[in-house]
Amino acid sequence: MSARERMRVIWSVTAGWTFTFAFCVGTIITALLTLGRCWHWLTPLQVRFWARVLLRIQGVRVEYEGREHLAGAAMRVATFNHTSGLDPMLICSLYTRASTSAIKREMLYVPVVGLAIYLMGFLLIDRRRSTRGRGTLDRAAQRMKREHITVFISPEGTRSRTGDLQPFKRGAFHLAMSSGAPIVPVVIRGAFALWPRQRWGALAGTVQIRILPPIDTSALTPETLPGFVDALHARYVDELTAMAA
Repeated sequence: MSARERMRVIWSVTAGWTFTFAFCVGTIITALLTLGRCWHWLTPLQVRFWARVLLRIQGVRVEYEGREHLAGAAMRVATFNHTSGLDPMLICSLYTRASTSAIKREMLYVPVVGLAIYLMGFLLIDRRRSTRGRGTLDRAAQRMKREHITVFISPEGTRSRTGDLQPFKRGAFHLAMSSGAPIVPVVIRGAFALWPRQRWGALAGTVQIRILPPIDTSALTPETLPGFVDALHARYVDELTAMAA
């Protein structure tokens, strides 16, 4: 990394966190003033605004393909490959007026940000306690049916250290089975090169996001689930290869 790039990263990290804290304070105030009555439609718009401003601060341009597959309010499980510190911003930039994300429960302990996350109704997954995690997914399925929302969740569970696609865990697919929602694969390419797990800030550059058509899960059963998961994993590998060509 050159000295110029290092200075730009320092500026983007400082500006990004300053904006994020200011945004979270504003979100907390809004939630308290409205008694949380408008969070289910206002929060996705707020989060999308935060994401797009952060991407601009980072100097990241996003090329979207297939956004029509996430249009409108509908019950969907949107899976995405997870390699980069940019992923929260990239995913939130896709939000419609009825969207949320599954994130790790540890985020609650970040000062100010944790309170904002709680008030904005994100799905908090406890990765250390599988029983609690399953309970969260069951409640999420009921919420999806009630509010017709799209839930973004990484089937890998955590960021890849190498940029390679990791094995898929079953949580996202159990959520699809419990809710009856289709799965919409979201394929991200280029984010790892700009902000890998080992780096503390993002380089400027371009990321590609390809959103694939919904996959029906109505016939999915516990017996057919392993084959379904393997087929989707292979589909991601094929799409990432094609996007790199």
